[in-house]
Amino acid sequence: MKNILHLLIILIGLTSCRDFPNKQTVPDETLNSIDNSVELTKEQKDLKKNAIPIQNLSKLSDKIYDEIANYEIIMIGEMHGTNEPAEFAYGLCNLITKSEKNVVLALEIRSSQMNNLSDEMSITQLKELDFFRRENFDGRNGVSMLNLIYKSNQNERIILKFIDNPYPSSTRDSSMYREIRNIHNKYPNTKIVTLTGNVHNSFIPLFDKVRIGGYLVKDTVNFDSKKIMSINHVYSEGTMFNNDGTGIKISTIEREDNIYNTTLSHDMFLYKKLPEEQNRCTHILYTDKVTASGKIEKDDK
Repeated sequence: MKNILHLLIILIGLTSCRDFPNKQTVPDETLNSIDNSVELTKEQKDLKKNAIPIQNLSKLSDKIYDEIANYEIIMIGEMHGTNEPAEFAYGLCNLITKSEKNVVLALEIRSSQMNNLSDEMSITQLKELDFFRRENFDGRNGVSMLNLIYKSNQNERIILKFIDNPYPSSTRDSSMYREIRNIHNKYPNTKIVTLTGNVHNSFIPLFDKVRIGGYLVKDTVNFDSKKIMSINHVYSEGTMFNNDGTGIKISTIEREDNIYNTTLSHDMFLYKKLPEEQNRCTHILYTDKVTASGKIEKDDK
């Protein structure tokens, strides 16, 4: 029943690509298998060979940069109201700025709700922006997003953009695609990192709707489909603060075995999926646990 409840979260747009790992931190860069005595499948062999371990989501290694270097659009998926994808988004943008002039970080937020955003705002000042003062109904405007914007705002090479802006007669996904296209044309030769729900990043239609990823790969005038990366966040267990259709609350995901936690012993890694498995996304960000983003406490006046 709990698995069914978790799937219901997806149906309301909070979105998850759920494959779920075994806990053990290894100090070196070698990915260890759980049990070498068992014959591995093709997928497990590929996973062992190509997964890139991550020790700290906010401080990523050069191997991660090597993996993303040739991509122009890097879409990061999340379950709203969680910490790990936002931490990874900051870590990735920070990593890119060490090798490139600038990077655009585009977030699933309406620009009208971020009016008056300026450089070097304090956490307290950011909390006064409209987006963070609004009622948190889906988990997005929580502590993880607040920290992401605050840290990104400190790096002058990270250009913050907000793409959840409605266009007349357009779906949300179509509108967000247009925003990304406009950013791409305004900042040519600059990587764009997006953070949206996992479903939005899909290359194939989900729930009878074309998603951002689908619009991007079909736009061969503005984009090279081979340079578009879609990363889904998957996990084995944990908590999240979002809305399952009955109101916003902390949800608990109980641990399940999956290819990731039965093949590798690392807590976190980035993995490029086999070509035949890339119909929905190209990569997986795996974290053994997902953790709930905190609720922003309003400052007393």
